[in-house]
Amino acid sequence: MDASANDGPIAPDGTPWWELTVQPGTRNKTFGQERRLAAWLWFNKEIGDIFTMNELRDALGSDIVGKSEHLNRRLRTLRSVGWIIPSYKDDGSLSSDEYRLQEKGARYWLDEDRQAHKRFAPSARVRRDVIERDGGRCVVCGTAARESYPGEPDSKARLTIGHRVPQERLRSRGAADNIDNWRTECARCNEPVRAEVPDPQQYDEVLAQVRRLNRVNKQTLLSWLQRAERTRSELDRVYDLARILTHKEQEDLIGYLKTSTGGSS
Repeated sequence: MDASANDGPIAPDGTPWWELTVQPGTRNKTFGQERRLAAWLWFNKEIGDIFTMNELRDALGSDIVGKSEHLNRRLRTLRSVGWIIPSYKDDGSLSSDEYRLQEKGARYWLDEDRQAHKRFAPSARVRRDVIERDGGRCVVCGTAARESYPGEPDSKARLTIGHRVPQERLRSRGAADNIDNWRTECARCNEPVRAEVPDPQQYDEVLAQVRRLNRVNKQTLLSWLQRAERTRSELDRVYDLARILTHKEQEDLIGYLKTSTGGSS
């Protein structure tokens, strides 16, 4: 189909794009909510307009009423393909339920635009390789899987992988994405909008700081880099292994340690 035929707000079947539930030309393939949301914003909001979470719920249907995080994930998808949509966290003039449409990105409801911005999805093997390469810890904050965040004993980290440089930024530079651009991140560090995160420091910038270190610290840094992890004790390593046991297995291990040490703490 000629892409120009899809420039308007109405899909080929006569339905507004944001009201579709089935992808045009198919019988049962779901027309995703990110696509509906992009179309609704494109045709119903102008640059600079403010919209609310309630408006998004009305636009996408009653099936997601109250699910703010669900909608936030949809907005993050659009931000990853060029849309700039600040929230109250970015703009103090907005209330907690408001967003501003600052820039329209890819026309995500159109197949040709969506495919042009298709993100590379790493395989399970790539995920394992990246996490193993990074020592099983978030490279941003250093937290390991199921480890508590400092000062938050009830908040456990979950590991995923993310980009050093966002894919859209790489694409705009004509650069390819590869495993060197992936790194281990906990879900919390992976949460910020990637398009708004600056590029990591380059070699010359890091080298300038390394040169300021004394000889002992340089030797320590060399050891860490060669090991691909900060030096940790054997006890640290065993703790990492024990931490990812099931809850029942951890209880059994705690019982063993109490018995073998004669302790109760």
